[in-house]
Amino acid sequence: MSFPCIVKNTMTEMRNLSAAEIADLQNGIYKGVCLLGYYETRDTPGPVIYHLSATLGTDDGGSIIETGGIKLEHNFTHDLDVRYFGVKGNGTYNDTPFVLSYFNYVNANNMFWVIPDGFKVVVQQPFEIKASGRCDGKFILRNENGDVSITIARRFAGEIISTASWNQEILRGSLDVGFNNTGFANLHFDSKEILIEREGVPNGPYMKTEFVRSNDGKLTTPLVCTYTKMEKLTVTKYVLEDPITIENLSIETGGKLNKERYLFVNRDNVTLNNPRIINTLNNVGLVGLEIKQCADIIINSPFIIGFRKDGVGYGIANYESIGVVINDGNVMDCRHGYTGRNSVDVTINRGVWEDGIDDHWTDRFTANDTIIKTEPDAAAFQFAGNDVTLNSPIVNGSARIFFGIRADTPNLGGIVNINNPVFNTYSIADIFMFALTSTGGIATPPAFSTPPTLPERINIMKPIINTDAIDISCYNLGAINAKYNNVKHLKITDTILNAKPESSYVAALILKDSIYQENHNITVEIEGTLTTNVGNATSAYVHSRDNNDYNNRAEVILNNCFGYNRLRFNGMGVKNLIAQGGEMSNFDNDKTVGEFNTCNIQFKNVEWKGGKIEHLTHALFQNCVFTGNYVFPSADDVSLVNNVRYAGVSGLPANIINSLRAPFA
Repeated sequence: MSFPCIVKNTMTEMRNLSAAEIADLQNGIYKGVCLLGYYETRDTPGPVIYHLSATLGTDDGGSIIETGGIKLEHNFTHDLDVRYFGVKGNGTYNDTPFVLSYFNYVNANNMFWVIPDGFKVVVQQPFEIKASGRCDGKFILRNENGDVSITIARRFAGEIISTASWNQEILRGSLDVGFNNTGFANLHFDSKEILIEREGVPNGPYMKTEFVRSNDGKLTTPLVCTYTKMEKLTVTKYVLEDPITIENLSIETGGKLNKERYLFVNRDNVTLNNPRIINTLNNVGLVGLEIKQCADIIINSPFIIGFRKDGVGYGIANYESIGVVINDGNVMDCRHGYTGRNSVDVTINRGVWEDGIDDHWTDRFTANDTIIKTEPDAAAFQFAGNDVTLNSPIVNGSARIFFGIRADTPNLGGIVNINNPVFNTYSIADIFMFALTSTGGIATPPAFSTPPTLPERINIMKPIINTDAIDISCYNLGAINAKYNNVKHLKITDTILNAKPESSYVAALILKDSIYQENHNITVEIEGTLTTNVGNATSAYVHSRDNNDYNNRAEVILNNCFGYNRLRFNGMGVKNLIAQGGEMSNFDNDKTVGEFNTCNIQFKNVEWKGGKIEHLTHALFQNCVFTGNYVFPSADDVSLVNNVRYAGVSGLPANIINSLRAPFA
């Protein structure tokens, strides 16, 4: 014996069952209602059978339908198409109530959701997504009166936990803080202690905030902040979320919005494949995609365009997260393509980023093979934080600075590696590979409670610079009129420079400072060949800001350096100079009042190609070859050991001349 269904063509028909049809359902004559379409027959992927139900749930327009005092229910189990909940997706109809019901259902049941190809779903209220899905159509966000956004949200709320039994001082790098927990959990550390003040924003300093992973009560990634005031620290525990993947999520503007962001990721373990976020309105969109307070986010091939709002326009903003990876981004026509704050372990692989990567505070940032497009006078990369690695970045446009330390929060620590960079910049007078974003330095001491800090190590390896600028620097921080910790070690290797022949190039311009410089006497290491058409090229230029002050002097190491035609410093600026291999032309004295008698100056296996040697009174020349003409200044202690002369060398004092031996003599 079969139990047939009542057949209805549309949802309207099903909502208008006759009294007799309802009675037949209640009496079991019909096993359910077979719905062939929503607005018209066959406008859904297939028929749906609804059964009489005693559910306590309310009518949601898709899974539960109330009619004539009864409830009909269908439990969807397959990939759920949005058409089953009444979404028209024609680009003009307001789909908001249907979208809200639909995502309430898929979120509650953790069901894979589907937006069909060609659908243009108009939404006028914010909503959340908590499950995996695929969007082959697009969402059009439209609201004239408020904020509209889509949030990738957690399934489980966080829990504030007690820190009363924790260590009362938690140090940077800690893995054991006294947290008791079984299994995995992610922790949000949120303190009212100031991490760094920001010049120009006196009431808005950055606080100590970070997101951390843990397993069985131990942190699995070291803390990047030190917390000394436990009463100001709030820690929220989040249950580890199951991974979700969202394919092809596409969002476009359809009217006046948006106060904050269009797409917000606030959940752990999310993969977004091919998201598209397009803003077509001028000076409106703040942030295309924002990531905040979560762990382990992967974004593959994002396409984001049009977020250029004055002062705050960003394609992607990444705040208080850990483990964000962005692959193959195409982020265009934005005030900045990417920004971050209080984030840890960020990796950007490849992609095109316009205009620049602007990070306010990140620890352990890596970018691989990125292309940066810049506007005039911009900084392609600007950072505060610790430990930055850029591998094979390319910068195109008219940037003034390749990599800048943020002048409003001048704190960059750890190790900065810039490997194989290419800097293509034109129509600008002076450029810098590495500098403060205020290129003259810090003229006015900021009212910071923490002094500016510079990295322990900066490595600029094999840079290529193509420019029409006249004044070119690889490393140049300018004068810093505030107490600061200096760079400990700077290394620059083989460089290719294509510029105007009349341009001037300095690989490392150092301002030795005895008043403000508190820690680290910088070691400058220049290695390899400078390949260039520029006539005036200096390997190291060390200038002392103070006369008759020999404190905090730099050390300069030149290893097999070719292509530089001068070296410039004075006795007050450099303590040790060791040149091994390579070639040299001019030795320029920066200040004649600076004596060299306390300097250790050694030239070993260097070819001297001809030029001038100024005021050099104390130095060792060992195994050098003089192929050019030189006139030495009057010298007190110049030693020439095993050298070869092929050109005119004169001016040496008598005691040196008398001790010379062939073949130099």
